[in-house]
Amino acid sequence: MTEASLNSTGTPITHQVSVKGKMRSTHGLKIDDHVIVISGAFLKVARIFDAYWLEAAKLPDPRSVVDRLRSVEHRPDLFTFTQRVPDTQPALDYHLEWDNVAVVPVTTHDHWLQKQISSASRRNVRTSEKKSVMVRACAFDEAYIRGIMSISDESPFRAGRRYWHYGKDFATVEAEQGTYRDRATYFGAFIGEEMIGYLKLVWDGRTAAIMQIVSKMKYRDTRPNNAMLSAAVKLCAERSVGFLQYERFVYGNKVDSSLTRFKRENGFVRMDVPTYYVPLTMKGRLALKLGLHKNQKDRLPQWITKPLLEWRDNWYARQALRHQ
Repeated sequence: MTEASLNSTGTPITHQVSVKGKMRSTHGLKIDDHVIVISGAFLKVARIFDAYWLEAAKLPDPRSVVDRLRSVEHRPDLFTFTQRVPDTQPALDYHLEWDNVAVVPVTTHDHWLQKQISSASRRNVRTSEKKSVMVRACAFDEAYIRGIMSISDESPFRAGRRYWHYGKDFATVEAEQGTYRDRATYFGAFIGEEMIGYLKLVWDGRTAAIMQIVSKMKYRDTRPNNAMLSAAVKLCAERSVGFLQYERFVYGNKVDSSLTRFKRENGFVRMDVPTYYVPLTMKGRLALKLGLHKNQKDRLPQWITKPLLEWRDNWYARQALRHQ
């Protein structure tokens, strides 16, 4: 990130963001201690960088950000932001649309195990115990990073598509996985001395959010992901953190994806949160009125997208078989 001559009024900068597992430069603005990234070619949309992962109490007042952006010479067309769990009731008088988050409401670990997850997931947790999967919090050190690399480098394909983190070097993995480490817990799932899975949990007052949960495919039958989720819920309960998040519950029009089913089976529920869109230019007002601010993929009906996604997943599955 370029930080020469930055000030609180919104100085233009170049910022690095991850796009499909690769770092890309994007335009942005620095306002006080926060980076506002701007995406889009025709319609320029501004958002607070990493707002989902930042501490909610330290996020800037969005009304102040709107005022700052309106004073910028080459201002973006729209500013968008989303309220944070568990504050789901609209609090601001801007145009809003509903988004969703996958959340486990946490009381006790026993309640999650007995009442919130499916019988199949409960069996999976017990299977991991019977097959000697041990989950523990780990230091973010060289051994842990190389454990992540061994998992990422198992195959260039994962979950029916190309895996973005395959083949990355030590320094890249350390930089990408080391974000927010001062308030993160790094879990490792082990069989003997071999690390077969990892989960990164980022804490924020009333909530904790899963940033990564990945395990080796060859150990799938030992159910390490279920074991790591169990450990994450247990730690949330011990810390009296009431909400465990795992990004969205539903992605666009994919109302019943394999990831959504996994979350539902493991006690996650859909929590709807308001996402606001504030037009800053005439183009922004027109785009908002015409619905052009929405992701193009989300505007397509499911009868079009579903067969295309199935074809893509089948193609990657064939590539994965050839790689084995």
